[in-house]
Amino acid sequence: MIVWDNGTKKQRVYEIWEDNFHDPVSYANFYFNEVYGKNEVLLNEEMSADENLVKGMLHLNPYTLHVKGQPAEAKYIVGVATDEEYRRQGVMRELLVKTFQELRSRGELFTYLMPADENYYLPFDFRFGMAQVEQELEYLPELRKETEKQAKDIIEKDSKDSIDAKQESVAKNKEVLLKKEEVEQESQPEECPIKEDILGDNKNKRESSFEKYTFKTELSDAELETLVAQENVIKDTLFDIFTEISVPYIRRMEKEVESDYGQVLYVFDRESYVGRAAVGAEDSYFVLSQVFCADASKRENFLEQVILYCEEKYHYNRYQLILDPSWKDITTKIGLYRNFRFMPAKRVKKIMFRLLNIEKLSKFLECKIETLKETSETEKEKVEAKICEADSCGTNSEENDVYKSDNCENAICEIDNCEAYTYREDIYIEDKYLEEQSGAYHFLLKNGKVSITKTETIKTDGMQSISIAALTDYLFGKKEESVDNCETLTEEGKMLLKNICPLSENCIMEIV
Repeated sequence: MIVWDNGTKKQRVYEIWEDNFHDPVSYANFYFNEVYGKNEVLLNEEMSADENLVKGMLHLNPYTLHVKGQPAEAKYIVGVATDEEYRRQGVMRELLVKTFQELRSRGELFTYLMPADENYYLPFDFRFGMAQVEQELEYLPELRKETEKQAKDIIEKDSKDSIDAKQESVAKNKEVLLKKEEVEQESQPEECPIKEDILGDNKNKRESSFEKYTFKTELSDAELETLVAQENVIKDTLFDIFTEISVPYIRRMEKEVESDYGQVLYVFDRESYVGRAAVGAEDSYFVLSQVFCADASKRENFLEQVILYCEEKYHYNRYQLILDPSWKDITTKIGLYRNFRFMPAKRVKKIMFRLLNIEKLSKFLECKIETLKETSETEKEKVEAKICEADSCGTNSEENDVYKSDNCENAICEIDNCEAYTYREDIYIEDKYLEEQSGAYHFLLKNGKVSITKTETIKTDGMQSISIAALTDYLFGKKEESVDNCETLTEEGKMLLKNICPLSENCIMEIV
């Protein structure tokens, strides 16, 4: 029996949480003080003579996401757990199916989770839609000393050679002395070009000194209001889907990090906000997570200076960066660089999505705009009946489901110059766990927009089809092979689906 937790089973929910997840007491206390009670918990219970026994649970934590710049409410599935006595009896299946049905009835587009094991969720049509960037590095204080010694040795050798050359010609004496003085001036550690070459790209060494930045661990709500608004605007330009940042979000994140004996650093360059990072020790590493930098041009310097600040304060030497996908171009270094040794960065799959309402999601989707000049002659013939033409262009008309292009201003429309045309296909979507979503849909792609409308509940003979899993894999994972390998789709159906722009640039970095 699936029921909603009303708070009376809190102790039992806590026990199942600890038995399954083995969190430190401090973190479990954070969760049950700050998250539990503000979320929703589904319980799978078994009737007994004395009381209902809790066999399993599933937590639904609410977040506001931005989907293509528009807010959308969604539930983050966490804490899916089954009591050991009831495992492999379909307890989790019942909880997930009830979740799908309930969230769809509320009009939610999709749900998502961070799996402990993806194989638990693949059969329920979850598919990956976000990978975070992880990189390990080691701080090597001796490296800078060694490179400084190498630079000094080279300069001293150059100085000796200059003195020897002086003896060859009295006429060149002044010139040699001047060169010697220049070399001696260049031997200063902060300005020596030879040293800069040894250290790497370090021409702005003074600017990379961490004392330049101000590090704060506390900000007022008023200060945070401005900063989170700025962050959301920036992320709208970077991601298809991301978690909206708010003052309550930040306050809860601070408590979560503190429960794990870390802290959130807010970084400023004089009065200008640079970014933030949650820092704390985990196993043998000092971890930087929940990292945001307001200025893309300062990202590399920002990371370096946060690490230098932490090294000055905690002397941990070994660091792990956990970053959203937009940092992938900043984490390409391997080996020695400045006073760090970088390990190769990894892309680690983290967030899985599950589609709940493809019709509502279509309002957030966009399609690729192609010109007829970019299509083959065969494709031109296929879409010719759907070309937007002026009434005087021929037999096409609105009655034949064709449209006039905004680009067609002449009385006679030149087909090759017409840039707007339409894809239409009827496709059956199969969803074995969410019967309400199964059905025949009319897909319309036009003027950069996507419309998906359910027309039938029953699949007619010969109708092309695709599973909700394959569709999710393409829309969130950008995996065209999921469409290409679908033998129940026509070539026209595949072409239509691949002209929908995936929601694949996503940023969801929360643990709970």
